[in-house]
Amino acid sequence: MKKTIFSSILMLVVLASASAAMAVTTITGATTLGTGANSFTPSSKVGIGILSTQTAYAATSCHINGSYEYGTVGGTGTTQDPSKIYQAPIKDQTSNTTGVGIPDYPTSATALGTQSWQ
Repeated sequence: MKKTIFSSILMLVVLASASAAMAVTTITGATTLGTGANSFTPSSKVGIGILSTQTAYAATSCHINGSYEYGTVGGTGTTQDPSKIYQAPIKDQTSNTTGVGIPDYPTSATALGTQSWQ
């Protein structure tokens, strides 16, 4: 399931990075991909955070009831292995009233952030 979610994330990141110099995106519901009418929706109760530039991206994802969030990076200048999917403890979701997991936003397109990603 993680591979399916991140395959979709990777496709979204590539499309987002092609259209903007730097884009920060949170996906919690149906999203149109590219310029067509293609729609992507994350799994139920899953949120996705993406930060992309023209040459790199970082993406994280979590389920509101999960224990971990998952992330990956890719492109030029990444400081983590782009061939891996990393996990970190999910941030506290007790005050989250959206019904969808909200992952930590990537703060850089070349690294996942300050958490202990494994």
